[in-house]
Amino acid sequence: MKFLRLIIDHSRATLAIMLLVLVAGAGARFSMPVEMNPNVTLPIVMIMVRHDGISPEDGARLLARPIEKELKTLDGLEETQATAREGLVVITVEFEVGDNIKQAVADVREAVDRAKAEFPQETKEPIVNELSPSPEPAIVITFSGDKVSERELFRAAKFYQRQLEMLPDVLTADISGHRDEVVDVVLNPSRLEQYGLSIDEIVYAVRVNNLLIPAGEMDAAQGRFGIKVPALIETTDDIRSLPIRNNAEGSVSLGDVADVRRTFKDSSGYSLINGKKTIAIDVRKRLTANLIRTVDASRETVALSRDQFSMDMDIGYTFDSSEMTNQMVDELQGNIITAMCLVLILVVATLGVKSGLLVGFGIPFCLLGALIIVNVLGHSFNFMVMFGLLLSLGMLIDGAIVVVEFSSTKGAEGLSTREAYITAVQRMAIPVIASTGTTLAAFLPLLFWPGVSGEFMSYLPITVFAVLAWSLVYALIFAPTLGIVMARRRGKKKKLPEDHQSEESAKTMFQPLQDFYLKLLTPVIRSPAKAALGSIGMIIGVFFLYGNFNAGQEFFTAIESQYGTVEVRAQGNLSIEEQQKITLEVSNIVSEIEGVNQVYAYSNSASFVAFGTDISRDQISTLLVELYPREERERGSDLIFAEIRDRTKALPGVYVTGKEVETGPPTGKNIQIQLSSSDRQAMYRKTAELRQWIAENVEGVRDLQDTLPLAGIQWEIDVDRSRAAMLGVNVADVGNMVQMVTGGVMIGEFRPDDADEEIEMRLRFPEQDRQLTTIDDLRVNTPNGPVPISSFSKRVPKPRVDTIQRIDREETVFILANSEVGYLA
Repeated sequence: MKFLRLIIDHSRATLAIMLLVLVAGAGARFSMPVEMNPNVTLPIVMIMVRHDGISPEDGARLLARPIEKELKTLDGLEETQATAREGLVVITVEFEVGDNIKQAVADVREAVDRAKAEFPQETKEPIVNELSPSPEPAIVITFSGDKVSERELFRAAKFYQRQLEMLPDVLTADISGHRDEVVDVVLNPSRLEQYGLSIDEIVYAVRVNNLLIPAGEMDAAQGRFGIKVPALIETTDDIRSLPIRNNAEGSVSLGDVADVRRTFKDSSGYSLINGKKTIAIDVRKRLTANLIRTVDASRETVALSRDQFSMDMDIGYTFDSSEMTNQMVDELQGNIITAMCLVLILVVATLGVKSGLLVGFGIPFCLLGALIIVNVLGHSFNFMVMFGLLLSLGMLIDGAIVVVEFSSTKGAEGLSTREAYITAVQRMAIPVIASTGTTLAAFLPLLFWPGVSGEFMSYLPITVFAVLAWSLVYALIFAPTLGIVMARRRGKKKKLPEDHQSEESAKTMFQPLQDFYLKLLTPVIRSPAKAALGSIGMIIGVFFLYGNFNAGQEFFTAIESQYGTVEVRAQGNLSIEEQQKITLEVSNIVSEIEGVNQVYAYSNSASFVAFGTDISRDQISTLLVELYPREERERGSDLIFAEIRDRTKALPGVYVTGKEVETGPPTGKNIQIQLSSSDRQAMYRKTAELRQWIAENVEGVRDLQDTLPLAGIQWEIDVDRSRAAMLGVNVADVGNMVQMVTGGVMIGEFRPDDADEEIEMRLRFPEQDRQLTTIDDLRVNTPNGPVPISSFSKRVPKPRVDTIQRIDREETVFILANSEVGYLA
């Protein structure tokens, strides 16, 4: 025990270290990022491949399969999920937990680069990104106003997006609910025929006149001069003046056959805040940033520039994560402080004032010391860390109690305070270490819990380990030193009378309990065999009773929540306007329910969330519902969402589900059944049969749905290639003409001075000519003059497949459901 004597002899240095730990722990607490839930690094990489107009079947065959073939060669690959929709393929690649995610992203990029050689020529450059570890935004900023134009709302959103992304704590600020800008080149079909122009001529003219031409520099006798050949399109006037065809009689410019206007793309999605159209910015913080500071800085940034925009524009905030996080932190910190006070009172009442205070001082020391370790490991201050602190609070004083009480006993026997503590540490070090070690051993398996759930739960054992490690240090080093220093300051080496009196009064207080315990213990000691058999029987009885009469198992129990989601489902070939009308009706019903503060709705067609396995194919929108704080409403969140489901049942053809936000790691719906097969039709048939059987035979199931493609039709233009060849028409010409009545033919991009990103230029027919029946009347230019498409093709209806999902290279369908209240999945 030379080391212990050395520490005691240098008590000032020891106490200085103790003070340093307290200060460092307090500093760690206020410097740590504050989160609601732990930041779990998801080992998932997302690949997005866009190809305008490509069907789900072609996307799965021509885009997804080549990528999947290259991905299967990667090390550490757990699972691949591919979702093909019209114009877009999204592939998520999951690796083993613990893999280097940066290296995984690099490996996936190399695999995609190899697969690009098999892509169609018009496919856009694939985007490969790591999936964000914090999918939920820190705050959502909304821009709306009945008297404000869409362009003004978009301008404000783009301005604040730039400002917010300059903040050091902000990772991204994504705009949603807006339409991208586009230059519509609306052709006049009659003039097109009059001049005998083809789509290819226009596309070629735009591309050769929209090039960056570096002419270089020239050295001359007069000096060195730069030479510039302006060839880039910079304004819409440049587009109108582009020459399409030249001859002896003159030239035909694009403005002669088309109306050029800068506008917005056709709506592919929408977002609503309390029933009003809105543009929103989802602000996401960096992994190491403090959530509360990020939200405060975002609010200040918006407030500083508010006067630059019309007062008719409503700028609001919704789903402020900092409010719920602050509430949770305050509640748990209050629980920790309350528990500290209760433990301290109990210890003082049991051991006396001096010994009780000496033991109780170890509580803040160990908790703050643990925060130093958690901070050094790079973890945030979140629910699991605080739960670990609360859980270990009652265990951390055990060692200190043993040492302090043993030293008191030795002091009563006549030893000096110094020798009493040294003897206590010598005799009790091994028992204290063994006791702490057994407690740590109970939490050790949690560190080896695999998967995302294991990483989520790892914060708990790490925090407990840190607290108990500091408790061991306190019990064997700092508590003896502090006890000796306290005795020195009293000027005596033996206890004062009041110390003996406080301990004697404590013993007197608990004497009845001690007498009862001795009476209970005496017969047990006299009959050890019977006591052992009784203990074994009790253990067996506990297992039997729990096995037969338990209430089931839940990973995370449902808790009161201020936020929730409502999913709106409706089948049919619904247009965006029809979907928005249904969503608005549901949003108005939800807004009228008592306890609901705000409703933020967005369409699934423009959201990445629509590519998860937890999304039904007929889901048209999602509503994020914010309730008033619990103290401002009479009912719990479960009753409010039950009323939402009940009041929306009467909507014809619409199915609405609602639930509070999940606690713990995201798991989706309670029940998830996966079916995979190479025979698509057989898989679809069995999925429908299984869903029907569950609906008829399984109790306690609600929100039953599947991910089967929606019933519908799509039109195919069946070209008679022989007839087309005789007329001098190829399939590419037909495709370009059909695009003229759909999304338009992309003829190039340009970047005006007032735009941050390139703006597409799209060639299309006037709105009155963009009808389904117009396709049959479209005319394609041939060497012998224009001919209608219907002369060599026919329009054929076919069953529609809106989405194809593949998992590990096999087509897959899911059956999803939630369980009713009182039922466990």
